[in-house]
Amino acid sequence: MAENTPVEGQSKGKSIACMAFGIASVVLAWCYGCGLIPAIISLVLGGQCKKEGVQNNFTKAGKITGIVGLILSILLGIIMIIAVAIVGAAGIAGIAANS
Repeated sequence: MAENTPVEGQSKGKSIACMAFGIASVVLAWCYGCGLIPAIISLVLGGQCKKEGVQNNFTKAGKITGIVGLILSILLGIIMIIAVAIVGAAGIAGIAANS
């Protein structure tokens, strides 16, 4: 066996890990953007699987859910920043009006 040839079990393990991190990214995206890290890990593992020539359903599902988790995390993070800014601005305006 050549040095750079991946062992079948390692590639399958990476595929399953890719899917698990992708699912975790979608779930954690609702926790104030905590899904960014698992989403990035899922996409990196998906890229490694592609380089190794492993394209099974686990890898595809992981890449898709990783992308969805990444987009959700970014959107919800932006929404939270805007919401905090609006509430903060309203609070400052309320304090200034009461003075």
